[in-house]
Amino acid sequence: MDVELRDLSKTYDGASWAVRELTLKIPSGSIFGLIGPNGAGKSTTLRMLATVVAPSGGELLFDGNPLPKDPSEIRRQIGFLGDGNPLYKQMSPAEYLRFFGQCYRLPAAELEEAIEDTLVTFDLAGKRDTPSGQLSKGMRQRLLIARCLIHRPRLLLLDEPADGLDPRSRSDLRAILLKAKERGVTILVSSHILRELDDLCDSMAIIQRGRLVVAGPVDEIIEGYDVSRFVYRLRLLDEPGEDGKEGPGVRRALEVLREHRVLVEKTDVEDGQPTITIQVQGDEALMADVLAALVAAKVRVVTASRLRSRLEDVYNRLSDDRVN
Repeated sequence: MDVELRDLSKTYDGASWAVRELTLKIPSGSIFGLIGPNGAGKSTTLRMLATVVAPSGGELLFDGNPLPKDPSEIRRQIGFLGDGNPLYKQMSPAEYLRFFGQCYRLPAAELEEAIEDTLVTFDLAGKRDTPSGQLSKGMRQRLLIARCLIHRPRLLLLDEPADGLDPRSRSDLRAILLKAKERGVTILVSSHILRELDDLCDSMAIIQRGRLVVAGPVDEIIEGYDVSRFVYRLRLLDEPGEDGKEGPGVRRALEVLREHRVLVEKTDVEDGQPTITIQVQGDEALMADVLAALVAAKVRVVTASRLRSRLEDVYNRLSDDRVN
């Protein structure tokens, strides 16, 4: 489903604007990221797209057609996970999905097939009859998203779906969204966890105080703002130095980094192991050369983790982090 917002606006009190003249195009079958601080208008935008909240101005187009006066047909094609969605703790995952499938008036045989397929897709088959209140937070979040897909929507709207999830659950969420994309579902996801969106979204928009700051394909935005600085944390194995000072491995590492003109942000100790946080001005090939030089100098590098994504750098350049 192609989605277009034309000068979309929303005010709740007639004086201040939650969203103001927002214009976006979301291509069919893509994953689109909506980025902004709390109060920027992300949730209001998703609620208007879900036809839960009526716009105060502008228009919405679905597959090029304006939103009809009776939006019930469009709603059947939308899956929406907003803020504070209910999860009935006494219901099992199978019962929960069946309840919402019946709300969408799916035929009984089709619904039972969809429930089984969805439980498998979301890795919930082993918990199909467990009360939802006994599930882990990651499983509960998967169940909430599964509910949004039980009726096979063409448009999926997710408001901060990774909020509060552990790294494993976030990885599972990415896999689920990519599977939905493979089926042709158009996905709009809002998030402040920019690292999660960096390699997931095809396009994105940054909004501030209800207004659009920048929008377009992720690669074009990153290239347009010349983001070539990457931040990494190196974790090393090393013997402690004298009087608690840096050990020989850390000192060798710092010498290699200086030779490669890598900026060292700080050195630290985590879980008893030394760490070095660095900025690399260049692409990942340069980081690979730095790691090769460290290994050649007999520096025992355990991990090299990228801390800030390119989207975070773009956001930091454009954003003042103020709410409406």
